[in-house]
Order: sequence, then structure tokens, then C-alpha cells
Amino acid sequence: HQMAVTRGRSRTPRSPAKEKVQSKTRVKEAVLQKERPQKFGFRAILAIFGSGPMFILLTYTPWRAWMDGLLVFPDILISDTIACSPWHRSVYTTGISMAALSSCVIYSEFARALKQRIWDLPKSVNVDRTLEMAIDQFLFTVLCGVVPNLLILISFMFIEETDEAGNVALPDGEDLIQWILHVLAATLAFAGLGICAFLYAWHIGPKALELGIESKRDTYTRMVCACGIAITVMFGAPIRLLHIYWDREAMAFPLLMVEVISLCFGVGANVFGSAGMMMELDASHPKLKFRHLALNNWWVTLIKPLVTFRPLELKKFKPT
Repeated sequence: HQMAVTRGRSRTPRSPAKEKVQSKTRVKEAVLQKERPQKFGFRAILAIFGSGPMFILLTYTPWRAWMDGLLVFPDILISDTIACSPWHRSVYTTGISMAALSSCVIYSEFARALKQRIWDLPKSVNVDRTLEMAIDQFLFTVLCGVVPNLLILISFMFIEETDEAGNVALPDGEDLIQWILHVLAATLAFAGLGICAFLYAWHIGPKALELGIESKRDTYTRMVCACGIAITVMFGAPIRLLHIYWDREAMAFPLLMVEVISLCFGVGANVFGSAGMMMELDASHPKLKFRHLALNNWWVTLIKPLVTFRPLELKKFKPT
């Protein structure tokens, strides 16, 4: 009787919809289990050493400026630290410029790699169309929003003082123009940072992890950073308004914490959240090969051609 029941069950036809779901699940599990090799290459170097120094500029440098008497409460913001001396302006200009450069490389490679991995997925895997849409919006916001405004805010100084009543005293003339450009660029930079964080936390991160096109470690790190940025920036706008129109002294430290925490999360996403993918790309498609930078190879490409160069040979490049 048991054998008959077993045979009867084996003859039961499977549902086509159920088989399709099981097939997609097997494909997805195979993609998730795929391990990508890593190699410490040029992309990883840019991610770590291009953005890493910003941790010092966001933590130790303001504290040191405070201890040296260059900052006076309530003028303790990062913008105040940048403008407190010519040395600090030079240091922050260098650090923020390096972070901007590394961000351009990191997220250009990040967007390209995710798109390529999406295109390489089997046709049986259903990809939400909003994923590629969010990746394009993320990259556009970084390259045309966050990075340009970071460069603008370090080019124009933040000159803002406190009057006898404890309110913001705006400067006059050219200093007022510098203040407006700095505040506008800082506002747009933090807004862009918040938009990028939302796009990753809501769209890119969960969907990339579901498709297996990004490692769990990188996704988790970026998700933590993205959620931290989104929450911090959300509190930043009302705190800044209270800082200007209500009580400058009471809101100085909260606003400083908004700046430091959100920017540290952003730098953390560059360093800890991106190094893994950059090493994966360095292993599969190296940005450059370090052996090509040896001195003897520079001789081959620069010095040796000068010895054998003949100007008359330029005529062969002339279009007919």
C-alpha cells in the first residue's frame, strides 16, 4: 500500500510556475555562492589612501585647533576649522580634494561593475528596473552634486561670527559673497550625500544583495553608512536653522556632531565599504599594472623614443 502511494505521488505532475520559481532560486543561490577573487591594486589604494586621511581631518584636526586656541566657542564647526588659519585651509583643501578624486574613481567603477554584473546575469533572473535607474541617479549625484560642491566649499571661506546678542553676524562685501557660496555649496553637498545614502539604502543595497552582484560584507558596511548618513542629514537641516535663528551657542555642538558623523559615515563608505569591490575589480580587470611603472619601462616609453625620434617622419601622419 505504501509503495502504491509513493508511486502515485511520483506520477503527480509539477506545476510549471513552481518549477520556474525553483529554477530562479537555484540560479540565484549559485550566483550568491560565487566567490570573487580579490587583489590589492590601484583602485583599492585610491579608495583607502585617497579618502582615509579625512578621518584625521574630521576628528583630530578640529580638536587640535581647539586646544591651540584657534577656535573659540561657538565658532567650532568644520567650516570654522578650515578658515581658522592658512595652514588649516591648505590641509583641508588637499584632503577634501583627494577624497573628491577618490570618490569619482570609486563610484564610477562601482556603478560600471554593478551594471556589468546585472547584464551578465542569466535571463531567467528577474531584475527590478529601478535598480539600474537608482545606480545612474547615484552616480550622477556623486559626480555632479557632491564632488563639485565639496570643491566649491573649500574654495570660498566660511566667515561667520557671533554678535553681542549671540546671533549670527554676517560679513560685508566680498566676504559676504564667500559666505553665501560656501553655505550654498555645503548645503548642496550634504543634500547630495543624503540622496546618495537614500538611493543605496532603499534601492541599490537590498536589490544588489538579493541578486548576488555585491558581497555581503560590502553591502552590510555600505548599508550601515548609508543609514547613518540618511538619519544624520535628516536632523541636520532643522539643527542648522535653529543654529542661525534661535540659539547659536546651544546648537553649535549638535551641528558639529551632524557634520562630523555624516562625513565620517561618508568616508567610511569610501574606505571600508568600497575596498572589497575595488580589490575584486583589481583582480579581474586591473586599472594599471605596477610592473609597467618600473624605471626601465619609463626609459622604454620616454627616453628611448627621443634618441630615435625623426621629425621628418611626421609627414606620414598627414591626412591625404
